[in-house]
Amino acid sequence: MGDVTKDAWLNNLLEEYQLADSVYDDTSIRWGEFIQPASDPRPNIAPGILRLAVIGSMPVGFLMLKTLLSYARQFPDKLHIACLLTDDVANPEAKIGVRKRIWHVYPEDVQRRIEFATIKSALDAGIPVYTGDIKTDWFRETFSELKPDAVICCGYGQLIDGPILEIPRLGIYNLHPADLAHGFGAGPAMYDDSRSRNAISTCWTVHLMNEALDAGPIVGSSPPINIRMTNGDFPESKVDYYTKVMDGLDYLTFHTISSLIDWHLRGHTMPMTQVDFAALFPSAIKRWMMEPVREFPEHIVPDPALFE
Repeated sequence: MGDVTKDAWLNNLLEEYQLADSVYDDTSIRWGEFIQPASDPRPNIAPGILRLAVIGSMPVGFLMLKTLLSYARQFPDKLHIACLLTDDVANPEAKIGVRKRIWHVYPEDVQRRIEFATIKSALDAGIPVYTGDIKTDWFRETFSELKPDAVICCGYGQLIDGPILEIPRLGIYNLHPADLAHGFGAGPAMYDDSRSRNAISTCWTVHLMNEALDAGPIVGSSPPINIRMTNGDFPESKVDYYTKVMDGLDYLTFHTISSLIDWHLRGHTMPMTQVDFAALFPSAIKRWMMEPVREFPEHIVPDPALFE
């Protein structure tokens, strides 16, 4: 069992905000914990509703989660979010590749702020949260008992292995901020890949996950995103780059879950195969995505503009 004192900062906040009914740390978990919300304000689960597990961390995962929460509030008869899996980035025992992933561009206090904002958003909505090692028999059994039909993932630090991949019948979909369809940007170093190619734009890719890193079948790609400054230069700041790449992520998330729900309602029992996301984005959003990189606040916890 991991040293639970390493999550004392988080548990103190859970107690302060009265967010948790219980916090469980199984003896097989090397780090992290399973957090049950203090209450669940959602209506009873409607028959035939899509049961979705959400996997995400970092600002990109937070924006994806907030969009899915907004969708579930708008359409409670269509979407039930069964759980959130997120990175325990502040726990030094966590094996999540902090130094390789977007996390490393943020100082520790901002990492904790983003992690807590993500966890709090889920718990406030009545959704249980898991921050620990997913490669344990205990977690696999627990995850299976939640009966997810599908999973949407963005910005997660653990590789998802076969036993988890086999649980949701409609598949696990990863939202990855690179143009995988053209062979670019697999792995956690998307900024370095774009810079080394002197790229002008990038895009998001939605793909089915398998046990290889960012190598599953591609479902679709977003419209292009401009990654150059107003003067045409490539941004020196990784924070500016990754913040700019979030342009349109809320729309991509919306159309991913909308397409998946439609797929589910049409009675499919296998994963969704292809979506023409570019055709679904409004022209105004496509133009906005092609605006130059802006000067961003140094640290940002984003909110979706989609439901404003």
